[in-house]
Amino acid sequence: MKKILLLAIPFYLFSSCSSDTDEPTTKSKKIIEVKQDGKPYYQFSYNNAGSISEITNYNNGTLANTTRVEYTNGLETKRSVYNSQNVLFNYYTFTYSGRLVTERSSYTRNPSTGQDILMQVVHYTNDASKPSHNLTGSQYYNGTGNLIGKSEITYTDSRGSNITNVYNATGEKTNVTTTVKDNAVAWDKVLDPFVYQHEHNSQSVLDDNIFNGSKTGFTVEFTYDKDNYPLSAKYSHSNGIKYMYTFTWE
Repeated sequence: MKKILLLAIPFYLFSSCSSDTDEPTTKSKKIIEVKQDGKPYYQFSYNNAGSISEITNYNNGTLANTTRVEYTNGLETKRSVYNSQNVLFNYYTFTYSGRLVTERSSYTRNPSTGQDILMQVVHYTNDASKPSHNLTGSQYYNGTGNLIGKSEITYTDSRGSNITNVYNATGEKTNVTTTVKDNAVAWDKVLDPFVYQHEHNSQSVLDDNIFNGSKTGFTVEFTYDKDNYPLSAKYSHSNGIKYMYTFTWE
């Protein structure tokens, strides 16, 4: 997903320097800026209700795109992505059952005709009995309604660490992804509306490709402030690439 995910996938499991307690933080902070290796990477704006309203993304310090968020009755129902020339090129709509997302539709806009084209629809299965980490499965369909794959999630601890089994359209398992979470506030939870799904940071992600036996991913070394919010994160990817992220909160 962001997306849910974002930066890659892990190779070995790693223990970070998070605090020894799972007690929730007593403060509430909003992330304002993320820098990658000292250059702007994300900037965030919020509406009067304190919810995310705009996400600006940079590539090597240069403006890449801007995402604008729309709400209906307090729930995120649309995210529109604009390029560096402020031209809409894709958007996502979300359907809910209560507070839980049940469907995401992805559209792209043809720059020549202005036509909106449905690219993908994802149906989500949720366990509504839990306060967080509700998502238990996803079914992926292309723009013409054909099933292209699905995933099933099993949680391994209260922080949201999990094992995700991925299947192709015929039901054959293709990948197993193992994610280990810390107990701190996730810096990237505002990157999609699944805030209940992503309460804590991913310390490591390991993807095992069943077909070719390859293992790819990343591990992360965090530092935290006294309220258990991340201040920095060193991402080490299985391909040898490393990034240092720093976070500004208010």
